[in-house]
Amino acid sequence: MKMLDEQAKQGQTVLDAQVSHQKEYLKSQAEQQKKQFIMQIDMEVKQQEMALDQQRMEQMMALSQQAQQQKAALEQQSMQLTMEYQQRKAEEEMQKQQYDMERKQQEMQAKMAEEMAKFGGAAGGSLFNTAPLGATLGQ
Repeated sequence: MKMLDEQAKQGQTVLDAQVSHQKEYLKSQAEQQKKQFIMQIDMEVKQQEMALDQQRMEQMMALSQQAQQQKAALEQQSMQLTMEYQQRKAEEEMQKQQYDMERKQQEMQAKMAEEMAKFGGAAGGSLFNTAPLGATLGQ
């Protein structure tokens, strides 16, 4: 009987050692699978990050191109408006000069008519037309 107890005890020790070894093996396998899974997830995350970075770069380039196009359009509009302003300013200056010349001419004609009236007023009327120049040119 003692021998049977010893054999049972030895069998139990061997069985305990086998189970312990199998548990250690399972834990080792689980740790290895965890590491592989974590590496796989890390790689997927890195790929997604790279895709997001690429998408960001493309969007930044598109924004930059839009900004350049808008800037060019605004610069062109600015040049157009500046040219229109300068043209109108030149036209106004020409009109002012023409008005000043007509006014001076009328003043000179009025002075000459006055002078003529002093020297020969009885001669029968004015030699100069004192109407505005625009009226005499049909404007």
